[in-house]
Amino acid sequence: MRNLLIGLTTILAWVPSTLLVILAFFALIGAIGSIFDLPIMFSLKWIVTSVFGIFGYIALTSVSWGLKLKHKTRLVFLIFGLLALAFTYWSGVNFDGEMFKLGSSWFEFYLFLCPAIFLIIHIVLHLVWVRKAI
Repeated sequence: MRNLLIGLTTILAWVPSTLLVILAFFALIGAIGSIFDLPIMFSLKWIVTSVFGIFGYIALTSVSWGLKLKHKTRLVFLIFGLLALAFTYWSGVNFDGEMFKLGSSWFEFYLFLCPAIFLIIHIVLHLVWVRKAI
């Protein structure tokens, strides 16, 4: 059962997160580069979101490929990743422009909802494991 969950996490969460982490790096570079050109809160919001997304990707890499992280660190990174994903999705859905608009196609489902579902599953599993360890 554990191997099945890891395999599904790799296919349905880690693969789309790889694309998202590439976008997070570009967003981070863009937000840092325009910190003095754009409103400071806008830049800081995307810097924090990008960093949280990168942390979430590190946590999914830890789950999928065995990257050694401490249990509590992985849990915190999973939560950060879920927060970044939720904020990014919310921003894309609520943005009125044409540059960044999300709909409800299968691509958005695979890119955002699949990683979110598996992040939630692994957060719950980590919380159960912490409770058992106490």
